[in-house]
Amino acid sequence: MVELIKIIHLLSLMFGAVASFGNLYMMMAKGPHDLPAPEFANQLRTLFRFTALGAIIVIWISGILLMLINYGWWVQSFAFDVKITFATILLLIIIFLNLMTGRSSKSSGDPPSYIPVLHTVGSASLVLAVIFAVISFG
Repeated sequence: MVELIKIIHLLSLMFGAVASFGNLYMMMAKGPHDLPAPEFANQLRTLFRFTALGAIIVIWISGILLMLINYGWWVQSFAFDVKITFATILLLIIIFLNLMTGRSSKSSGDPPSYIPVLHTVGSASLVLAVIFAVISFG
């Protein structure tokens, strides 16, 4: 059972990384309409947004299950605390971006200028959460 949860956890991490770094790569383009296929670029952005949301929810659920099975209610280490902090930052960014995108699709304006910053902070948080997870759990 633990192996299955670990597999689900790692697969979700892979899907989340694809979404996170995919958004960064899309962000490096000048804009969706400057790309060769603007409709495809917009579809990718939507796919990355939903993939990130699904992945982070499954990561949290499977991570909590793994922690409870292997360690109890909390892992007593500084690295684990830092990992949880970065994972929480990432969770909040993904939820915020999904909520904001739903609202902004109803209005006809360009996305706010802080969106690229949130994608960058989210990707950095993902990498740091993984680094501190490895330090925490070996």
